[in-house]
Amino acid sequence: MIARLFLLCCLLFGNTPAIFAQPLDEIERNTVEVDEILEQAKRSHSDSQREDLANRSLSMARSLRYDGGIIRASILLGEVFVRTDRPQEALQYYLEAEAKLENAGNRTLQLNVKTAIGDLFFGEKLYASARRYYREVLALRPEDFDTREKAADACLFDMRFDSAEILYKDLIYKFKEEGNNPRLVQIYQKRARAYDAAGDAGKSLYYYLLLQDIIETAGTTQEQSLLYNNLGRQYVSLQDYPKALEYFRKAEMQCSYIPCEYPEVLWANMGIALHNTGESKRGIEYLLKAQKLLISRKDYAALANLEHLMATVYFSSNDIYNALSHNQTAIQYASETKQKQVLAEAYRTGADLYHDLYDFEKAFEYYREYLNVLDEIRREDQTKEQRLTQQRALLSAAEGQIKFLIARQNFKDLELNQVKYERERLELQNKNLELEARRKEDEVRLLEAQKDADQAKLREQTLQALQARQQLRLAAQQLDAEKQNRVILELREKEQIERAQNQADSTRRAQELERIQREQAYQTEQEANFRRVAYILGLALFVVLLVVGISWWFTRRSKRRVESQNRQIQAQKLEIEAEKQKSDVLLRNILPEEIAAELKSSGQATPRLYESATVLFSDFVNFTSLSARLTPGQLIDELNECFLAFDEICERHGLEKIKTIGDAYMCAGGLPIPNDTHAADAVRAALEMAEWLKNRREAHPDSFLTEMRIGIHTGPVMAGVIGKNKFAYDIWGDAVNLAARLEEHGEPGRVNISGATAEAVKHLYLAEHRGQKDVHNKGQVDMYFIVDDGR
Repeated sequence: MIARLFLLCCLLFGNTPAIFAQPLDEIERNTVEVDEILEQAKRSHSDSQREDLANRSLSMARSLRYDGGIIRASILLGEVFVRTDRPQEALQYYLEAEAKLENAGNRTLQLNVKTAIGDLFFGEKLYASARRYYREVLALRPEDFDTREKAADACLFDMRFDSAEILYKDLIYKFKEEGNNPRLVQIYQKRARAYDAAGDAGKSLYYYLLLQDIIETAGTTQEQSLLYNNLGRQYVSLQDYPKALEYFRKAEMQCSYIPCEYPEVLWANMGIALHNTGESKRGIEYLLKAQKLLISRKDYAALANLEHLMATVYFSSNDIYNALSHNQTAIQYASETKQKQVLAEAYRTGADLYHDLYDFEKAFEYYREYLNVLDEIRREDQTKEQRLTQQRALLSAAEGQIKFLIARQNFKDLELNQVKYERERLELQNKNLELEARRKEDEVRLLEAQKDADQAKLREQTLQALQARQQLRLAAQQLDAEKQNRVILELREKEQIERAQNQADSTRRAQELERIQREQAYQTEQEANFRRVAYILGLALFVVLLVVGISWWFTRRSKRRVESQNRQIQAQKLEIEAEKQKSDVLLRNILPEEIAAELKSSGQATPRLYESATVLFSDFVNFTSLSARLTPGQLIDELNECFLAFDEICERHGLEKIKTIGDAYMCAGGLPIPNDTHAADAVRAALEMAEWLKNRREAHPDSFLTEMRIGIHTGPVMAGVIGKNKFAYDIWGDAVNLAARLEEHGEPGRVNISGATAEAVKHLYLAEHRGQKDVHNKGQVDMYFIVDDGR
């Protein structure tokens, strides 16, 4: 069952997909969907439909790492499994919710979950585990009187009457101040019934008398009648029959005013009381009235008890034949209604009756039937008890297993979150690099745009220069036309200008020379302007290309640096993982796995009280004299060989090695995980250690460590890790000291145990009582030698 639960937890906790790549708006939509499914599950009136919806929402919440959804879905599933009688699965989901609530900050919901776990253990009759969770709730919420009453009930049902008295005391004080008589009645009734079931009639009577003061003042007639009947039963148990008869008569008087729900019980009780006060005839009349009523109701199960009761009354009055008749009827009814306990008692009574009639053959036959039925009852009780014990052990073991898996999952979640944050950091860095690259690209595009603008301006200036040149050509053509006109005018007026010809020719040549000079100067100026603009554009283009080259070089260098950093981070991560695995292995070699897990999860390991554990001490004989004769190397080799064998024996028998002190070896059973077999485990381990040392001595006659003493004691111990440096798991308490004293008072080759251990293993081993030995600071202590290796 544990393996199946472990596999289920692994599947639930191990299949959580990563959500790093999901957009935030999509995650938000999915969490809203989880809440809607949970609300739909709460409104459902079908447990199967509610379970399906809660499982669906839990799966989604896990994939989203939505702690609020995980907590609510786990609590809902726990409630469903409690109602459908699946405690192990309910415990799994409650523990998951509890683990998530540790850091959620919702104190009220956290305490409610702890109370639900306590109720679950209480329902499975694991009262010690239930008390542990109730105490955690009361430590944080001391005014929670409902939980206080549950803790008191757990102590009461676990036969821890002193602890129950302390818890009930505060409740009684509160209810008396409030005048809440119904709650006071409930508490007194629970305590009275518990003591009655434990066989303490005196204590039970005390609480029934406290009830009498309340019920006679404020109770109903029906409640008074029931109370008087219970008081009468307690006085019967104390054999104060006159007082019992007094209360039975009071109950009968109350029943004369109201219809009683149980007149046959009252009449039967009165019949027994009257018979024991010497009024057997009147007592039988009451018993016959009860018989008549039960026959009319056809309540054959109750009739079987009543007929056997009447047979015993007749038998004690020496009315053998009436006793035989009623006893035979009791056997018939008990067989039909399958009441084996009544049937066994009836067969035993029949054997006694036939024995008094000297019918020994019949008496033997009835006694044999009595033994057969008694054996059946014992087998059924043993089977039922074994089944319940196994189920409770599985549930207790499942708690530790589930907590371990939850702690491991939380550790994995922390690692995933660390990876997530590292990935987000790298993504942010990459985005910054992308933004920087885009800025560089924008600058390049801006330079290209500037270049295009400069080129457009250059083209415009070139066009203007061409237009100016064209205008100059037109002007030259106009000048040529004017020249031709002037030549024609000169030819027409040749005669008039002959005398000024020389002067006109000189003037014309001067004007022509001046025009040519102006045209050459203008062309020279335009060419100089064009070269200047071309130089400027070439320089700008060179600057742009230089900036682009530098930007490309810086981008490539940044990319290489990011890739180098990523490789370094990956290498560091692998190195951290390897070192973590090494530290985990080392921690598990130093401390028990449960304590190591607690240290890893919370940073500390709280010492814990184990109310029942078994401590084993062993010590080699004449070690001091041997250490003076042997070399250190020989001594260490001998001790190492022995202690390695002892380690393997402890591991086989489920014992926890605590430490070695010189040649002393100390181990314990029943911790760090409590169990019910620790005493037997320790005795088996001790016998195997002694046998191993004996075989070694025979195989190696030249060995030095040949004899040792072993002492074992069972009792309460404190265990844990104290301090913050050089962790070491250790145990303390009077049980440890007494185990060491038992080893000192032992004999070589024998296992010396205390009375507590002898009581715990008496069904498995024969123990020889050595009498009482004087022990330092303890006085006289009973000691036993194991003389048989098991029946």
